Amino acid sequence: MMAADRPARAVPAALLAAAVIGLAGCGEDRPAITLQEHQITIENQTGDRWTNIEIWLNDHYRVTARQLLPGGRLNVPLDTFVAGFGQRYDRRRQSPFGIEVTARTDRGKEIRIEWGKGRRR
Repeated sequence: MMAADRPARAVPAALLAAAVIGLAGCGEDRPAITLQEHQITIENQTGDRWTNIEIWLNDHYRVTARQLLPGGRLNVPLDTFVAGFGQRYDRRRQSPFGIEVTARTDRGKEIRIEWGKGRRR
């Protein structure tokens, strides 16, 4: 083996090592519910399709969705949440303190995930 061949072989080995180190960080659990300044993101981290999705914000504001595919994300702007008498959520007047997501899988299993205090019943 010539000395000129060694650096060329070292590059793929370094790339492989970097890829392994990068993948090691992918095993961390991501939250299924994330809250940004203007929206809530729900991620279906299961292998099942979710149907009849209800997202509750601060106990009485709600949004619904028909389905969320496995691995899919649902982005919901905060100003789309509505209370029972039609009042819209106003983020200038209150802060999110609890989010609850309920859904059902195609196999009939109930899904319930929470962020913060969830929802009082």
